[in-house]
Amino acid sequence: MVWRSSWLWLGMSALVSALTGCGSNETNPIAGPSACDALACGASQKACVEDAAGARCEACGAGQYAAASGKCEALEGTPWSHEFAKFTVQAGEEISGLCQSVTLNNATEIWVNAVELEQDEWSHHSNWTFVPSDRFEGPDGVWKCSDRSYDQVTAALVGGVLYAQSTQAMREVQKFPTAVAVRIPPYSRIIGDVHLLNPTNMAATGSLKITLYGIPEAEVAHKMVPFHMNYQGLAIPPHAKSRFMGECTLTDKFAAAGAAFDPKVYFIMPHTHSLAAGFFFDIMGGPRDGERLVQLGPYDGEAHGKVYNEPIDMTGAEGFRFGCEYNSDRDQVVKWGLGDQEMCELLGFAESNVAFESNITSAEEVGKDGDVSIFSAPCTTIAFAWDHNKAGGPAPTP
Repeated sequence: MVWRSSWLWLGMSALVSALTGCGSNETNPIAGPSACDALACGASQKACVEDAAGARCEACGAGQYAAASGKCEALEGTPWSHEFAKFTVQAGEEISGLCQSVTLNNATEIWVNAVELEQDEWSHHSNWTFVPSDRFEGPDGVWKCSDRSYDQVTAALVGGVLYAQSTQAMREVQKFPTAVAVRIPPYSRIIGDVHLLNPTNMAATGSLKITLYGIPEAEVAHKMVPFHMNYQGLAIPPHAKSRFMGECTLTDKFAAAGAAFDPKVYFIMPHTHSLAAGFFFDIMGGPRDGERLVQLGPYDGEAHGKVYNEPIDMTGAEGFRFGCEYNSDRDQVVKWGLGDQEMCELLGFAESNVAFESNITSAEEVGKDGDVSIFSAPCTTIAFAWDHNKAGGPAPTP
């Protein structure tokens, strides 16, 4: 999401106008805010274009991202790309339970500043991890996740988290600020889960391509660790408005992992399904209690990863508050899950020595906000010290 200070710009324009108008009968009109400011294209990872036809949001092309300037700029770093196997997805079909992998054979570590995903296979969502090359062993390509006992938490613990795709996004960029990166150790394997959903009435054949942009270690000043927060206990009531809110205190969890709660947050990627009417993510506790870091409206199928060029310093806070709102027209209770069920979660990256996973597994009605029923439940968190020098797998046998 791109934030611009229109009021500051207006004030400076007024000052310049007043100074140049002194001693003159000429009138210097004050320019109004740009039409692009109202569009807030950056919230959907798009740039704003203004011409004779008016202002509009446009997606950036391959190898580019929507920068804080409001324009498309080239992704920095050395690119490495891989296109995975093609899938054919029938009309209305959903495919899940599969994984796909590629072994990097990287003799040196890779410092990833950006990840670019392009897909036309109706990928509903995909989570990407990296692991040592001798973990979850087997041929690369597409395989059944359960055949190798693959799960994302284990993968994150032995390796790390690389990227998560926004719901149904056809192209998305996870771009950190300059000098910010995730470290992939030598001889790693990248694994992503396959979750395809074709909501149309026509079959489609397509593939997914992922590109990593690596920068030299000498340029890295801020090393990222992942965190994940999930409201898994959703029980969305039928024909009603509801809000599911989690409050996760993290100071004690970080202390148990041997660190103060002071992460510097650089990136947040929310994830919901089509029933969501809104998503929010706030600072909890301390002098900035209630400060909203992410606010999304109804689900729209766009890319919504949010980068903070100036990181959010959580020093003095106690944790995070997050949640989703729904206005269900369904006849049944909707729970957390695939298909026509819902999700309410986020992946974040922060500069820290501690990674964590927070989960809420139940829902109790705790109040009302007008005609909106509010649900919440205790938050369970697993926090662990993060090793920024994790080893990779063995070198391939000659």
